[in-house]
Amino acid sequence: MKVWGREFGAGVIVVACLSGCGGGGSSDTVIPGFSTPDKSVTIRFNAVVGNEIAACNTDYELVGTAGSTIQFKDFRLFVTRIRLVTSGGEEVPVALDTTDWQAQDVALLDYEDATGLCTGTQEINGSVTGTVPDNGQTFNAIRFTVGVPESINHTEQNSVSPFNVTNMNWGWTNGYKFMRIDIPDWNMHLGATGCAANAQSVVECTNSNRPEIELFGFDPDVNAVQLDYAALVQESNVSANINGAAGCMSGVDDTDCVEIFTQLGLNLASGENDNVLSQTVFSVAP
Repeated sequence: MKVWGREFGAGVIVVACLSGCGGGGSSDTVIPGFSTPDKSVTIRFNAVVGNEIAACNTDYELVGTAGSTIQFKDFRLFVTRIRLVTSGGEEVPVALDTTDWQAQDVALLDYEDATGLCTGTQEINGSVTGTVPDNGQTFNAIRFTVGVPESINHTEQNSVSPFNVTNMNWGWTNGYKFMRIDIPDWNMHLGATGCAANAQSVVECTNSNRPEIELFGFDPDVNAVQLDYAALVQESNVSANINGAAGCMSGVDDTDCVEIFTQLGLNLASGENDNVLSQTVFSVAP
């Protein structure tokens, strides 16, 4: 993990004693250029299926409305705009470190290891690292977005990790798959839809499809964010496909997406976060 340091100016600070040195009076000395130091934080993201850890080459029973037995073929997602919230309600953005898993305020979480039915890469990643100002504050909530920001979603970055993961790319116009969780014959690909380029080659999408997650009772020194596949598909039959591509591919006409989007707190028709819905997929874990 790369931790960025902080320098306090290039010059030499000289404190001059003009008069009354050694006297009984005192005053606060303000050092020009001083700023609050940074504190490193690690935010754990655990993937589970109910009460079991999610992993490749493992059978999971009683999944979805049909009580299906499944194995994973892929399990990855992007997260961005991670903010910790203080006990006073102040939002503190986490400045992400630049690593093979993180760049440009985006982190890739990867739970597949190329074993069993999984065909991705052997490397896995279940945490995000970064820094926040060290003001001695305490945190009791976390907010983050699932996805890649629209400003870079349609930018070809074949040489920049983690955007160079081929299986997470939907193509220039559609951008990236924000979340990809595949099982045999039933896939879940979340991403922006209704995307088209104008005459200036600027891509605009009608449906953002980026879940905004807020979890209370979260302390990064103690807790982890938990992602539960069983909760995601709790109202879905993952052994059958209603219409369209196998599973949910984020299409507004894909009936298999209705309940998936509901569990993520998204309105399928608009692609926006719906205040009437309560997402069930992410929670706080020890």
